[in-house]
Amino acid sequence: MIEPHDPPDEIERIAALCRLHVLDTPADDRFDRITAIAQRLFHVPIALISLVDGERQWFKSRAGLDTMETPRNISFCGHAILEERPFIINDALADPRFADNPLVIGPPHLRFYAGIPIHESGGWRVGTFCLIDTSPRAFSVSDLAALRELAHWAETELNLYSLSQATAITREKEARLQAIVEHAGDAIVTIDDRGVVETFNPAAQRIFGYRADEVVGQSVTRLGARHYRDTIMQMVASLARDGLAGVVPANRQVFAQRRDGTRFPANVVVSEMRIGKRRAFTALVRDISERRRSSDDIRRLNRHLAETLGLQQAILDSTDYAIISVNSIGQVTMFNDGAKRMLGYSEDEMRTQDKLERLHDPAELAARRAHLAQELGRPIRGGADVFIAKAREGKRDESEWTYIRKDGTRLPVMLSISAVWDEDHKLAGFVGIAQDLSERKKIEQLKQEFISTLSHELRTPLTSIRGSLGLLAGGAVGPVSPKAQTLLDVANKNCDRLVRLINDILDVEKIESGAMRFDAVVQPLLPLVEQAVAATTAYATQYQVSFDVRADRDDLQVAVDADRLTQVIVNLLSNASKFAPAGDVIEVRLRRREHSVRLSVIDHGIGIPAAFHDRIFQKFAQADGADNRAKGGTGLGLNITKAIVEKHCGTIDFISEPGIRTEFYFDLPLAADPAKA
Repeated sequence: MIEPHDPPDEIERIAALCRLHVLDTPADDRFDRITAIAQRLFHVPIALISLVDGERQWFKSRAGLDTMETPRNISFCGHAILEERPFIINDALADPRFADNPLVIGPPHLRFYAGIPIHESGGWRVGTFCLIDTSPRAFSVSDLAALRELAHWAETELNLYSLSQATAITREKEARLQAIVEHAGDAIVTIDDRGVVETFNPAAQRIFGYRADEVVGQSVTRLGARHYRDTIMQMVASLARDGLAGVVPANRQVFAQRRDGTRFPANVVVSEMRIGKRRAFTALVRDISERRRSSDDIRRLNRHLAETLGLQQAILDSTDYAIISVNSIGQVTMFNDGAKRMLGYSEDEMRTQDKLERLHDPAELAARRAHLAQELGRPIRGGADVFIAKAREGKRDESEWTYIRKDGTRLPVMLSISAVWDEDHKLAGFVGIAQDLSERKKIEQLKQEFISTLSHELRTPLTSIRGSLGLLAGGAVGPVSPKAQTLLDVANKNCDRLVRLINDILDVEKIESGAMRFDAVVQPLLPLVEQAVAATTAYATQYQVSFDVRADRDDLQVAVDADRLTQVIVNLLSNASKFAPAGDVIEVRLRRREHSVRLSVIDHGIGIPAAFHDRIFQKFAQADGADNRAKGGTGLGLNITKAIVEKHCGTIDFISEPGIRTEFYFDLPLAADPAKA
């Protein structure tokens, strides 16, 4: 699939589209009438009036289509607005630009497309009038002429709509301006070029103590302190003659005078306006008495703020974490000293970088993009979206990445990305905090090598010890007394336990290092469950429990490594056997869900204490209590089980009601589900 590129002057085009004031407005019969006629005239299932903004195509009218918008990067209209000529695709499956487009291979299964660009009054191509069919078709010259006429009709209605919207917006602005003037906290006084007051808002009446009818038509000098009145008249004369210098309002501090004769310090901002050929002026007057009284407090607050900001900056610069802040469009706004030390770039260099991707491995970015698309269930665009897609949705995003330093060397990091929201709850940007994992990786590698070496070194002598104990217990060197036989049985059992512990440690090491192989094959799940039950029956017999296996269906297919999944099921069955009461029947249930299959193992034993719930899948985790410890186990089984299930894109959890029932279950995606299989 080829994504449409941005046309030249895209910023100006988007600005022209926004000036129409039509995006995200309700349905309108004027537009729906056009698409309905097109639908009947051309005998197509879908006719659209589509407007293309920065990230999407939004439909002002959509005959035959439920969705309000689709992403721009998969849109046909994104291609259609690139040129003035009609954009006709007779068979999308035969066009390499669109053959694998999600709109072609998925709903609405688009095969034919014919679109004519539509323009706003300034000539910018802001969208299209288009026809869509689910079957390939030819498009004649007469068809094209008719489509042009309908597109011109839609374009005319669009610009008429824009004009009416602009008129309504102007009226609304006037009403708002009047409301602002009436309810403003500051005095707003308008005067003509002779200094005569023309309007006097309610705040002015409150601040100066005059009614409006006492001031309107009078000289503005009566509002100033006596010693300022000559100066005020000179200012008015200068303004009437020369106007304001440039377009910047005049800003002065003066002493004003109320009706009762009291004076007060005021800040006056004067702006100029033209009424025909003469000048008029608006004065915004604010009583700053309180401001002057609190100036010392403000200075103290500023000093405290400076100290706080200095402390924050010192913390940011002294940490070994790389902290990178970007605004909502992906531009770097902060690059702390930890990031400079870690990556070798200066803050100025990063501010001028057009893309943060240069810090990352391209192959890793591509893999991340594919993974996010599957996880979030939507296409992920390249660039910043690869990093911020989850954070934008308010989800926690912490994952391992490989950073590439300025000198080309690489280092593993744990990158945590969070969204930053302003006081109006609008997205302001993102912050990424990266921790160098180089030393941790080295330590983990040493640990894994040590565990692997130690486990292999222990396994060899244990095999000999186990074999020797078996020979002794079997009478290979002569009869064994009952007392000696008891000791041999204890030694043999503990030897078996130690072998299981070593095997579990090796499994954990393989999982963590990524060395455990998984050969997934699509196969029915029920036979694997039955094999696991058969393999565990002898073990369950010693605890005087049995299994009851039931399945909704026997044809539920999953893509799994049979050996590893059998290991998971056996572990759950063994745990249930150990903690079930004697005579219990352990329920094994296989049920289909919407897109997955669930296997549940239910016992009716002592259950799991609430305080232990959060640690049950951790390494070497075992609930406290003599009864639990008496059951034995390495404390690694559930940790390994969880890792294997998650390697199969599944989830595992449990429900426990102590003394009543405990259910461990895992869900695996059905092989028939293309999103997971």
